[in-house]
Amino acid sequence: MPARVRRIVLLAAAIASIVAASSAAEGLRNIASVTATTYFNGDWRVESTDVFLARVWRPLTIEARITRVDTIGYFQHTFYVGPIVNFTDTIYASAIYGLGYDSAGEFQHEVDVEADYETDTTATSLGVKADYFPSTGYYYFVPSVSGKFHPVPALGVFGKFFLSVDSIGVVTESFWGQADYRFAPWFAALAGFTVSRANAFGYSFIAGLDFSITQDIGVQYTIQYLSDTVEYITSPQPRSGLVNALIVDLKF
Repeated sequence: MPARVRRIVLLAAAIASIVAASSAAEGLRNIASVTATTYFNGDWRVESTDVFLARVWRPLTIEARITRVDTIGYFQHTFYVGPIVNFTDTIYASAIYGLGYDSAGEFQHEVDVEADYETDTTATSLGVKADYFPSTGYYYFVPSVSGKFHPVPALGVFGKFFLSVDSIGVVTESFWGQADYRFAPWFAALAGFTVSRANAFGYSFIAGLDFSITQDIGVQYTIQYLSDTVEYITSPQPRSGLVNALIVDLKF
């Protein structure tokens, strides 16, 4: 991994730790993450994200999110905001809008709409994401459906299917499957895979560890091997490489 990438990863991880250690309020949540990807062709990509959730009142939560993406000679900032509405204790929906701005002075518009059903043993979701690039007129849609189930309390089994269609008629498909097992209240391990179809058949393998530091602070690390796997960045495209991700989740 290039030294520049290592410095960005360490800085983002330090910021996430500081945020997690310094917060104390009620009805708020902060999720900070950094994802570093090194591709086999020599490219790299680092994405740092901070998500802030504030409950306005019981049925309504506001999500605000800032994301920065760095690659060779390029960066992009995207600012997101939108409501999460709880219709019942088990049914909720979100509608998030994102405005991106990159180092070339180009804008990107993103909309992410999702409806969820969640209980202690089951979670299902229907969603659609749309990205539009005004400078070129290019856009793509990514509808998805997912579910997570607990055959036994300690075991979670997750699956998500994506289908993307863009403005030039290219269709791609992806499936993400994953299982996690909680060995203790404070520790779980996860393993999974993805398969995708674009110009070529793609796949990936995923492994990770999930730690509950306290009841309100969680840390997750994952590593993923990509082989011609479809990534949804500026357009759905197959990439090969290694992905390292660190997530700090804080409830307060």
